Amino acid sequence: MPAATVSSKLVLSSARDRLLDVALKLFATRGYQAIGLRDLASQLGLHAGSLYNHIENKQCLLFELIEGAVSDLLADTKRRMRGARTHRDRLQRFVHAFVIFNLAEKHRLLLVTREFFNLTDEQQQEINQLKSNYSALLSAIISAECDESDYGSISDHTGLITEAVIGMLYGQSLWQSMDVPEQKLTDILTHFVLGIITSGKDSALKA
Repeated sequence: MPAATVSSKLVLSSARDRLLDVALKLFATRGYQAIGLRDLASQLGLHAGSLYNHIENKQCLLFELIEGAVSDLLADTKRRMRGARTHRDRLQRFVHAFVIFNLAEKHRLLLVTREFFNLTDEQQQEINQLKSNYSALLSAIISAECDESDYGSISDHTGLITEAVIGMLYGQSLWQSMDVPEQKLTDILTHFVLGIITSGKDSALKA
């Protein structure tokens, strides 16, 4: 491949990466609806029209950022759960993966929790499939933790318990003014999750 062609592709790639970084920061700190293509272009020192060399439209840009965030969280969680020997260890690794991702990628999680409704129905369906894959990891842990062989009625409640835990974790990503060490936060959240599971198990047994 000619050197000039390689160089031009690298420039385009670098420009697009900068666009993604700027869009992530502005969408997270000022809100998707408050940011226009002119704002993005201004931050990059470009004309608004030139952004279409890198993206289809602003909504597709948001989708790419959210899809990337959920995909990375899913992949990182799977990776960190490898080698777990017990149900409790798998649960703690699941929570720890979320904590690490949240601490390192807070802006990305903000888009997932706050800007999802700005996507098209089709885009939301794609994101929801990824979210379902992520929830399935936790659901399997909860089923094992509850030991459904002993608690037959628990299976009907596993989905509700899973959603409650996911909601709590994503809600934690919105906490303000919390300066808690990574491991301590993981331990606290794992304790909370076990409390949700126990409460759900007790409710199922009473039903």
